[in-house]
Formats: sequence, structure tokens, C-alpha cells
Amino acid sequence: MQASNFTAAHRLLVTAIVILITLQASSQKIYENLPVGKYAVGFKIITLTDSSQTPTPEYNYLGEKNEGERFRKVSIHLWYPAQDEPANRRLTYGDYCYNRLLTSTNEVIDTARKNAHLAECRQRTERWFGSTADDAWQTLLSAPMLARAEATQVDERCPLLIGTLRELSTSISNELLASNGYVVAMITEANTGSFAGDALQDIPEMQFVLQYLSKKMNIDIDKLGCFGFSGSGFVPLLFGMYDSRVKAMADIESGVYMDVLYQSFAVSNYYQPSKLTIPFLHIFTRDLSKQEKFISDFTNKTNHAARYRLIVNQPGMHHWDNAAEGYTSCIFLHNRGDKETNTKKCFEIESNYLLNFFNAMLKDDAQSKTFLSAKPQLASMPSSLWDIDVLPATKRAPTLDELTYIIQKKGIKEAMEIVNSTIQGDSATDIRIVYMLNGTAYSFFRNKKYDEAIALFKLNTTLHPGDVNVFDSLAEGYEATGDTENMKKAAAQVLQLVANKSVLTDGEKSAKEVNSKRLAK
Repeated sequence: MQASNFTAAHRLLVTAIVILITLQASSQKIYENLPVGKYAVGFKIITLTDSSQTPTPEYNYLGEKNEGERFRKVSIHLWYPAQDEPANRRLTYGDYCYNRLLTSTNEVIDTARKNAHLAECRQRTERWFGSTADDAWQTLLSAPMLARAEATQVDERCPLLIGTLRELSTSISNELLASNGYVVAMITEANTGSFAGDALQDIPEMQFVLQYLSKKMNIDIDKLGCFGFSGSGFVPLLFGMYDSRVKAMADIESGVYMDVLYQSFAVSNYYQPSKLTIPFLHIFTRDLSKQEKFISDFTNKTNHAARYRLIVNQPGMHHWDNAAEGYTSCIFLHNRGDKETNTKKCFEIESNYLLNFFNAMLKDDAQSKTFLSAKPQLASMPSSLWDIDVLPATKRAPTLDELTYIIQKKGIKEAMEIVNSTIQGDSATDIRIVYMLNGTAYSFFRNKKYDEAIALFKLNTTLHPGDVNVFDSLAEGYEATGDTENMKKAAAQVLQLVANKSVLTDGEKSAKEVNSKRLAK
């Protein structure tokens, strides 16, 4: 009896050891060729109430009073550098397949609901990549990841990366970045039906989340980046254009510049490419890049930002090959045929670039800067698998507020040298807005700063040579200083411009009368 019990216990122990070794091997398969950092990884889900947003009306369609809380709920999925705490549950790949359903880390949901979500995940994977064997799929679902639930954050201030959640797809990237010292926060996105509509809700929520995390997590808000994959990369990019706290942004296969997607993205009030001044990494596959009809927005309109365009060149890559779904299908499901090896390598190349990009921009890491400056040699990676274009930033022109400060600090001569050297390459500065520049000039004029006022009036005539009012203002400036010769030149230009008009506004009629008198002096 004792021998029998010993044998049964021995078999259980051996079985447990085999399962443990199998799980460890599964984890190693995912991360063995990725640049995993020195930190253990923690994971948690937090749901907040944003009392500034009330999407539920007080009364429903039938006129009945809506019961319950009407404020918006914002769920945050957090990955972060953590203490190594083996007692905390290690997440599996399967957990990430349905974590979107949860409002807290250890919430228990209905088994049927969870299984339905896992089945949907399998159906999507097979639709994209082909059928899978049951045992291979189960092995993938049970594969342990890096993160442990509710592990304690390390006592270090960490850069923060924020985005909108794409369930499963960026899970490997999120863990990888956290293992290298980043806090990664992904909020559940709005799904209004358009990227512009999503931004109206998601961007205020991102700012709400930043306020919360700056108080509750050990983060360095001065080292803030944003990124996302596919459609979940659109709002983070708009956020990077909008919130001046963001220091670097990246997208992975977001299709921002593809025809139909661009039409939805670019109509957002947050879309201001010419005002973008932070570094931008754009990752895309070669085949899909041929559909980037509006890539000139990246190459030309964002010229005040340092830009990095990474194109992976493996033919026939699927959109989802740039995400956890495609990468793990190559490792566990083996349904990719002769594309498997290079598809896997492309994901690893992208991961190296994503990490080095944020290390260079947010951590000022010298090795990462070298990595980005020119195409590097990567071990076991054929150089034909990727191309990188590095587009340097051009100096933007100052805004009117900045120009006013420069004039006061450095003088009008140096200020105009700065403007003249930058204005031609900057279509976004408010210096180009005729009435705003004129208003700034008059603020100097009223304070009897005539040299400054005249210089700004002259700049306005250069920028708007067909505008009657700006030449009238210039003539007024010269008149105030007693410079009759230049006053008459400006007045003559006013009369020439109005002479070419068949219909005059009341303002133009007045300018004609005033400048005729100036010429007669």
C-alpha cells in the first residue's frame, strides 16, 4: 500500500515537473529572440470613474429616469517594472485573449462568456492564418507570459507610454517595454465608428488617466510617449499631436496614410501634422505601404519632427503579423508555411526598433541613438528584411507669442533673422495669419516701439503682398516716425492695389482716401 502510494505520488510529481518545464519552454519560445530587459513585469487592471463625463442622459427614450451611475467608466490595463514575486499569478496568453472583459485584475467572469471570447479569438486567428490543431491551440493559450498579476512596482520613476487597448495584439510589446523599465498604460477605446469620433472621447480620458497615474504610480510624466497598433494607433497619434507633454510617438501598422482610413483620421480637430515637433516612428509592411496614398503628410507636413519610417520587406505579410497573433502563430501554430521564419524575424526587428526608439527619445540612451541613426546589423536578421528612412526635423518658425518674447529678449534684428530663416518651411505658425500679425505689430506701435512695429508691418506685407490693409498699416508706421519717403512708397502700394479692384470694401475705401492724402503731403 505504501509502495503504491509512493508510485502514485511520484507520478504526480513527475507530471507536475513536465508541465512546469513545458510552460517555461513555451514562455522562452515567445521571448527568446526579443530584447527582454532586466525587470520582472507586473500587470493590473484599474477601472476609474470620470465624473467630468456623463454619457448617460438623465431620462431614457421612454421618459423614465435612468437609475444607477451615469458617469463614464475608464478601464486602464497597466504593465510595469515589478519586483520578482513568484507567489503572484503569472498571466498566460489565454488571459490576454479575454482580459478586455475585466474591470479589475482578478475579476471572475462567467466561464461561458470567457470560453466564447476564446473561441472568437481562435476563429479570428484561423481566418487570418489558417486552421490550427486543438493541441497546438491549447498549448498557445496556456503559454506563460512575462507579467504577474498585481506584482509590486519597483521603487524607480519610470517613463510612461500610453495608448488605447487592442486586446492581445500588443501584449508582447507591452510586456517587453515594461521589462525594460517602462510603465505602459492602455485604456479601453471608445469605438464610436470613426477615428475622429473616438478621439473626442479618448483624448480627454487619456488626460484623465495621466492625472491619476501621476499620483498613484511611480512615473516620470516628463518622459511621456504614446503608441498603438492598427486602428488602436490612431488616437495615440492624435494625442501626440495635441498634448505637449508627449515627447515621442510611434505607430505599428496603423494605416494612417491609407486612403479610406486617412479620410476618417484627418478630419479630426486634433490632426495637426504641421505642428508636430516630437520624434515619430512609423512602422509598416512593404506590401501595405504601397497603399499609403497620403504618405506625403508624413514626409512633408510633419517636417518639424524627426521621423523614422521602418518598412519590413517580407512579401505576403499579413496585417496581424505585426502583432502578438501573427508572431505566436509562427511559434506555436505553424500554419504559416514558408513565410514562418521571416515573418517571425520581422516582428523581432519591429520590437527592436520600438524599444530603441523610446530608449533614445525618452531615456536619452546613447546606444539607442546610434541604433536609430543608420541601419544597424542585427544578429541572424537578413538585411533585406527591412528598410529604415530617417528624416531629420527642420526648425519651425516661432509663434507670435514666442516672437514677442524673442523681440523683448534679443531685439528686433535677431528676431527677424530667426523668422526669415524659418518661415518659408512653416505653414502652421500663426505669424502667417494676417490679422494676428498686424495685431501684434500694433501692440508695439501703441507702446511707441516703432522699429519693432514697422519690422512686423513689413513682414506682413511680404507674407500678404495683395492685402490693402497691411500696406496701410505700414504707411501709418512710417508716418508716425516722420519717414515721409517710405510712407509715400507704402501709400502708393495701397493705391495701386485698390486700383486693381472692381469693388472696394468700406475699409479699402477708407484706406484709399487716407493714403491719397499721405501722397499729397
